[in-house]
Amino acid sequence: MRRLLVGTAGVAASLGWLQLAPAFGFPVTAPAAMLDYVFGPYRDAGAAGWALLLLGEAAFAALFFVVVERQSRTVLASLAFALGAWLLSGAVIMPAIGVLQGSPPAAEPANDPMRGNFFMLNLGVGAAAEALIGWVLFGVVLSAGSTLKVRPRALALSLGAAAIAGAIALGVPVVSARADSGRVAEGHVAELPAPPVFISVLELPQPAGAVLGPHTHIAGFVVDVSGTATMVMEGGTVVDVGPGDAVFTAANVPHDHENRAAIPLAIALALILLGLTAALAVSRGRRPAVALAAALLVAGTVATVNPLMNHWYFVAVRPAAGRAVLMPVPAVQRTYESENLTGLPNGPYVEVVTHRLLGVGELVRVLGPAAIVVLDGQASIVVDGVAARTAGLSAHSGTTIAWGAEAMVRVESGSARVLIVQLVSPG
Repeated sequence: MRRLLVGTAGVAASLGWLQLAPAFGFPVTAPAAMLDYVFGPYRDAGAAGWALLLLGEAAFAALFFVVVERQSRTVLASLAFALGAWLLSGAVIMPAIGVLQGSPPAAEPANDPMRGNFFMLNLGVGAAAEALIGWVLFGVVLSAGSTLKVRPRALALSLGAAAIAGAIALGVPVVSARADSGRVAEGHVAELPAPPVFISVLELPQPAGAVLGPHTHIAGFVVDVSGTATMVMEGGTVVDVGPGDAVFTAANVPHDHENRAAIPLAIALALILLGLTAALAVSRGRRPAVALAAALLVAGTVATVNPLMNHWYFVAVRPAAGRAVLMPVPAVQRTYESENLTGLPNGPYVEVVTHRLLGVGELVRVLGPAAIVVLDGQASIVVDGVAARTAGLSAHSGTTIAWGAEAMVRVESGSARVLIVQLVSPG
C-alpha cells in the first residue's frame, strides 16, 4: 500500500512537471505523443502512447523499490537513482525510440518534439534540464515515502481523490467549450488551392507557455474551444482568441500561436507540486506525510491531465496532397478530413465557419460544398442530392456535403456541439 501510494505520487509529480515546465520557458516535450510515433509517423496522439509512458514510469518505480530501497534508504541513494534514470532515459531509451520510429520523413523539421533522440537535444539543452528536474522530483518522492505507514483507507481515499480530480480536469475543456459555442466567422479568399481540395479540421492543444512559430501557412480559421489561443501577428499585433471565438488568417501572413493566458496558473500549480514535494521530503515519515503524499498525487494528476492547455482548431481548405503531412504541434488530432470536393467553380470564395451548440429538436440547414463535424455529443445528418443518405455522427466524426447537395443537422437527444465549414461562391 505504501509503495502504491508513493509510486503513483512520484509518477504524477514527474509527469505533471513535464506538462507545466513550458510556463517557465522550457521547451514543449510530449513523451506520450512521441511514443505513439513508434507505431507510425503520421499517427495522432492517443491512448497507446500514454499506456507505454505509464508502463515505463511504473517499471522505474518498481526498480527503485526492489533494488535501491532494499539496499539503502538514504536521500543520496535516491538522488543517485534519479540521476541514473535520467541518464538511461536520455542517452539510451530516447535514441532507441528514435530507431524504432524509423527513418524520419523528408519534411520533418530538425526540432521535431516527436522524434526521439539523445537527450532530446534537438529541442535545446532546456529539454535535458527539464527532464532532470522531473526525475529528481520522482526520486525525492520515492525516498521521502520510504518510511510511511499507509492504511488501506488512506490509500483508497488518496486514489479516489486523484481519480475525481483527474476527471474534473478532463471535463474543464468540455464544459468551457459547450458554454461558449454559437459563433459564425467568415473569410474571403481570391481562389481555392488547386483542385481537388478537401476541408481539414485539426485540433492543436498547447500547454501554458508553448509557442508555435513564427510561420506562415494557407488561409484558414483559428477556432478556440477552451483556454485562450493567442496569435502575435506580423508587426507585433496581439490577437487573443477566446473560447467560442473564431478568427480568419489570410494566406502567408507571418504569425505565431501561443498559450500565454494560462502561464500564471501553470506556474502556481508547478510551485504547489514543488512545495508539496519539499514538505514531504522534510516530514520524515510523520503522520502528516501520508496526507502530503495524497495531496501531491492529486496535484500531480491534475497537472498531468493539464486543464490549463488551450484547445483550438485550425480549419482550412487544403489541396489533396496535404492529407499525409507531419503535424507541427505535439498531441495534435486530425479531428476530421473531408472527402475530396470536386466540380467547384473557379474564382473567389467566402469560407464560413459556424461553431454551434444544438439542443434536442434543433435543425440546421447546410448547403454544400461543406463539412459537418460533431465535436461532442451525437447528431443525425440527412443529406439530399445526387445520393440521398442519413448518417449518425458521434464525437470527433464528420460528413462531407458535396457541391449542390443539401443537408439537415438534427439532434435527437441530449445536445451536440457541431462545427460547420461551408464554401460559398459569390458568383
